[in-house]
Amino acid sequence: MWTSKGYRRSRKRYEGLGHGRYLTFSCFRNQCFLRSERACRWLVESIRCAKDKYPFDLWAWVLMPHHVHLLVRPPSDCEMGTILRAAKEPVSKRASAWVRKHAPKFLPRMLDIQPNGRRSIRFWQPGGGYDRNIVSAQELREKIDYIHRNPVRAGLVSDPADWKWSSFAAWQYGRDEPLPIDRETLPALNG
Repeated sequence: MWTSKGYRRSRKRYEGLGHGRYLTFSCFRNQCFLRSERACRWLVESIRCAKDKYPFDLWAWVLMPHHVHLLVRPPSDCEMGTILRAAKEPVSKRASAWVRKHAPKFLPRMLDIQPNGRRSIRFWQPGGGYDRNIVSAQELREKIDYIHRNPVRAGLVSDPADWKWSSFAAWQYGRDEPLPIDRETLPALNG
């Protein structure tokens, strides 16, 4: 969040309260790094591993070509940043290694040169992305719908059921592929 003077104000995130969290994080410079089946599989696998290590509830998700939305509830003893690192870092490492070996001409698109001259290969945009606590059933319903309609709004498909990389099929048809959701922990959506 930026002020009128250009200074960044930190967003207040509340940890450990049992709230749902609506997360958005983007690929480096909003490039479409998640356009490939390979990269999406890597991220799904990484989210699954992060869930195993830090048992968080995953209520809804979508992988878009240049960003990701997750609706989660972290365990009270684990900070969201820890979970995000566990989900994102393996993808960065795999993508970097794959590009170096199979597509080195792509590396300049991933190159981040800092003002101090430090160079890094990046898959994800630096920073924590967007993180919002969700405290009401109405907000929860809105975010699930927003997440599932994202590919339609982006013009990628005409029906959310046609987008493979989302939890829509899990919610609509009970198919937990490619990534299962935690229906049983979702607060009642009738409030």
